Amino acid sequence: MSDRIRATREQRGWSQQELARRAGVTRQLVSSIEAGRHSPNVAAALGLAAALGATVESLFGSGPTRDGVASVDGARPGNGPVRAAVVGDRVVTADLAHADDDLERWDLANAVVAGDRIEWLHPGADEAVMVAGCDPMLGLLATVVEHESPHRVIAVHRSTGRALDALAEGHVHAVVVHGPSGTLPAPPVAVRRIHLARWQVGLAGRHTPPSLEVIAAGGTDVIQREGSAGTQQALVRALVALGGDPAPPGPVASGHLDVARRLRRVATGSATAGITMEAAARAFDLAFDPIEVHTAELWIDRRFAGIPALATMVELLAGATVSRQVAALGGYDLAGTGTELAT
Repeated sequence: MSDRIRATREQRGWSQQELARRAGVTRQLVSSIEAGRHSPNVAAALGLAAALGATVESLFGSGPTRDGVASVDGARPGNGPVRAAVVGDRVVTADLAHADDDLERWDLANAVVAGDRIEWLHPGADEAVMVAGCDPMLGLLATVVEHESPHRVIAVHRSTGRALDALAEGHVHAVVVHGPSGTLPAPPVAVRRIHLARWQVGLAGRHTPPSLEVIAAGGTDVIQREGSAGTQQALVRALVALGGDPAPPGPVASGHLDVARRLRRVATGSATAGITMEAAARAFDLAFDPIEVHTAELWIDRRFAGIPALATMVELLAGATVSRQVAALGGYDLAGTGTELAT
């Protein structure tokens, strides 16, 4: 292993310091590896391989094994192309978005799980960061980061509850969470808190949606969300306050936009309302009645706050490009967007 790294480095005419700079590690680590005194962790091995334009297998004899790879939800990933990132000392994967959304496009993979290995598809692919959350603003923000910088942000759609689980398990670099102001849970790890926006949660419908009283009395089905979603919890709170069933009948959608999309389709069953956010209702030209005002925040695990992609994300949040894009959608209160909050 040490001879292969030294030989590849010297072929390029690089000093140990130059290799360390390109790989994002210390010169002392490079020296220790080349002397055979140290085996690199996953992140260092991937960084060295990318810098040298080689595979981990060719430098170290083996790449990250599937036993050292987890999905963002902690499960063992299956074979095939994935979105992946190095989070701390492990590789975390997420399915491609085209596998579970309604967009007619192929999503971009940066790695492939094959047998018991994971292979990066291009140099630098392992430098992506993974952020989970359910506010569609996250996907827009990831796109702006990639357009304005060389960094890739893997935006993984997860409810606030599932995103926080992933943050606690060390499976993501950051999360987007939302809830009524002052009621967000304590972060499971030390984080930087960045204010994103405020927006309304409410009932949407193709026409004026039925009232909460009608829903509480069992008068209609509701397109809703899983229990860990902030919008679903808002609906439950409202129904309980009226003495209604906190689990009304109706299909469960995958996200804010999926609720609105289903309401626009002809075959929605008996559901005439859905619980979603105002911006999603606007996007699909639906009527909307608000229930609660939620605050959305970006929480960055402090261990990773210095990663360039995340620093760029925070910088762009306070700029004009993101605010103009989001303001054009409507339904967002952007006062204070990009402001760092006390922890």
